[in-house]
Amino acid sequence: MRRKLLCPWLAFQNLRNNRRDYLPFLGAASLIICLFFTVCNLSESRGFARSIPGSGTLHGLMSVATLLLPVVCAPFLWYINSFLMKRRKKELGLYGVLGLEQRHVGTVLFFETLYSFLFSLAAGLGAGILLTGLSGKLLLGLAGITADYTPSVTPVALLYTLGLFGVIFLGCLAGNLVHLSLAAPTDLLREDHSGERDPRFGVLGSILGLLLLGGGYAVAIWAYCEPMLALLVVPVFFLASLLAALGTYGVFIFGSIYVLKALRGNKDFYYRPQNFVTVSGMLHRMRKNGAGLANICLFSTMTLVTLCCTLTVAFGQGEVMTLVGTDYRAGAVSLDLAHIAPEELTVFFGTLAFLGIFFGAAFLLCTVLVMYYKQITEGHQDRDGFVVMRRVGMGVGMVRSTVRRQVTLVFSLPLLGALLHLCFAVPVLIRLFDILCVSSRTVLLGTGCAVLVFAGLYLGAYLTTAKAYYKIVVK
Repeated sequence: MRRKLLCPWLAFQNLRNNRRDYLPFLGAASLIICLFFTVCNLSESRGFARSIPGSGTLHGLMSVATLLLPVVCAPFLWYINSFLMKRRKKELGLYGVLGLEQRHVGTVLFFETLYSFLFSLAAGLGAGILLTGLSGKLLLGLAGITADYTPSVTPVALLYTLGLFGVIFLGCLAGNLVHLSLAAPTDLLREDHSGERDPRFGVLGSILGLLLLGGGYAVAIWAYCEPMLALLVVPVFFLASLLAALGTYGVFIFGSIYVLKALRGNKDFYYRPQNFVTVSGMLHRMRKNGAGLANICLFSTMTLVTLCCTLTVAFGQGEVMTLVGTDYRAGAVSLDLAHIAPEELTVFFGTLAFLGIFFGAAFLLCTVLVMYYKQITEGHQDRDGFVVMRRVGMGVGMVRSTVRRQVTLVFSLPLLGALLHLCFAVPVLIRLFDILCVSSRTVLLGTGCAVLVFAGLYLGAYLTTAKAYYKIVVK
């Protein structure tokens, strides 16, 4: 009996002892479950649909959001899970050295995943159920509708949420088990101290990344300059986004290596204490560092675009409502304002604003958490190097200056990349909002406000992460 309880007990103790690392992950998973359940519940609620006019439009938009949220949430949770496993490789290796077989360690990982899933599901669904009434009132308020609405929980939304996140957590477990089966205990113990080789086909990867990035930008400009693409503006936007995303990975993973090597080749720059530690530390983990920077850049871009669209909808609703009943047409393809019901248009804009708030919160959460885990993981890996540097004469003030320089470099590159992506996304957004009869001036106003809001949030995440990184490396 005691043997049967050993693995569940070890799993519970592991989560408890590593709660500083796991609590942000569990909190993020709970919030994402809450967001998904809320959107899905409103989409499937028949009582809510009967409460408002234009419910068909609302259901369609909510259904699209229900399909898009998992596309973002699943890779994000799997990616964060990989950070957690990277932090625990020594611990898992120690189990093997002490005599536990891989099947026993795998059982421990199974119970850890089960506990994490049950905790996240209970917290997320609990919060979603409690906020059911508030979320419905928020949507009705954004749509400018006064209606009698009784909050309800639909079984379909519960089943969708349970099934989706069950699959996501099973994917996390599968990845952990595969990694465990492919590595010997001694390899896990020393993996943190092993650097990474230069990725193969580095030059080809850099060139391909630049070509894909340039292709995405070219498609965005083409969509703006060619009026005949108005009917295909949404597919074209997704194509440009896909090319830009792939190009971002290529540039950051492969291109960053050659930039860092060029800095290392500049002896006047490299052989300074602050620059030496920063550049050598980033070169030590070239591929994963580049992938982390690319993910921060892409999540930042998604947050910026979502904020831009949400604010543009908020600013442009009144502008469009004043044109209802007229023959105004913004472009070759746009809303027929002469024959559209004002109530349906209000529901449409209100639902867009509601979904923008939810997606913006999800993307912002992804951005901050990837930044946090990236710096925490690399802080533990860089600590030994800073200890050595302090032994050879680097003072606390110089350590702080070096940390500030390194974290600034890590955070400024993705932010600049995200702003560059946004510059090329704005022309496509202008064409997209032409369909809704929203002027380009309003789109630019929403973009400017979005940049200011996101810059403040990004700065806050930067300061918090730099402080956490510094505490680790000076222990």
